[in-house]
Amino acid sequence: MPAIFFLVLIVTLTSGGCGKKAPPVALESIMPAPVADLRALSREGGAYLAWTFPAKNSDGSRLEDLSGFKVYRRERLLSPSACDDCPQKFEPVATIDPQYPRGTWVEGGRVLWRDESIQPQKEYTYFVVAYNSYKSSSLESSQVKVSWDDPPSVPTNITVQSEDRALGLGWEFSPRLRNGREMGNLSGFNIYRRSEGERFGFFPLNREPIAENRYWDGGLENGKRYEYEVRAVRNFRGTLIEGPGSAVVYGLPEKRTPPLPPSGLLAVFQKDGVALRWNQNPEPDIAGYDLYRQEKGEQAFIRINPHLITDPYFLDGSADPQKTYLYRLKAVDNSPSRNESDFSREVEASP
Repeated sequence: MPAIFFLVLIVTLTSGGCGKKAPPVALESIMPAPVADLRALSREGGAYLAWTFPAKNSDGSRLEDLSGFKVYRRERLLSPSACDDCPQKFEPVATIDPQYPRGTWVEGGRVLWRDESIQPQKEYTYFVVAYNSYKSSSLESSQVKVSWDDPPSVPTNITVQSEDRALGLGWEFSPRLRNGREMGNLSGFNIYRRSEGERFGFFPLNREPIAENRYWDGGLENGKRYEYEVRAVRNFRGTLIEGPGSAVVYGLPEKRTPPLPPSGLLAVFQKDGVALRWNQNPEPDIAGYDLYRQEKGEQAFIRINPHLITDPYFLDGSADPQKTYLYRLKAVDNSPSRNESDFSREVEASP
């Protein structure tokens, strides 16, 4: 009797309630969603593919067992003798394991893969598939196309001009390819910047290639070292091919504009010397003031403060109460170059 009761209980628990149950889905039949943002880029003489990890499976569930990617490529010659109508087959050219990328840059759910085997005067078409731990592959990503040829040569004679919170770059470029042939399809230049001790990023400062041989980089920190590289870009059948980087140059932004001359200078003899006052300069980066004195009848003004005066007043205790003096003032900023203003107006102090 107890055995029969136990059997009935098992049947009851496993049969469920009313309604039909869908058949269970085998885990190996669930595949990742396709890569949605495949891009082709050219950087420093090479062709790259970039994409991000898919976050979901094809059924909308969360993708938790992504194991890798496969890159497929199709190529055709761009010469006049090429057969445009001949069938072309996609071939696998790379398998990427995010845990052991082996030369491929994988970070933060993003992949950057360089195609090391491309050749000039060929067109390449790519797509990528993702696969999970069951080796179930996603559908193909959208296709991207690259028309490839020799990259441009290197820009030369890079110059850097320092300004207040900015650096100006200039360079020269001979319109030739890296192999020495003349180039007639220059698109412009890409500018790369890094701080000291850092590496150059993958993307340039400019969104589009710069047409001129100069670039103004503003919004920088004065006194900080910035390093730059310039790369030429050519447009080959719609593909922007970037050449190798120039020699690395550096600059330190510096304020070059001097402060305004101090105003409101007054000088009055009192029993312990000549008391001087003036208006505080309006600039926020004033480090202090230098005060110059000339004894009446002499030829030159002499600075009388050993250190910068940080407040808008000064007592000249060395003044002879029997003599007449002329005074004038300069403002000095706190930039590395210590820019000085013009002299203030002169004032006279008499006993």
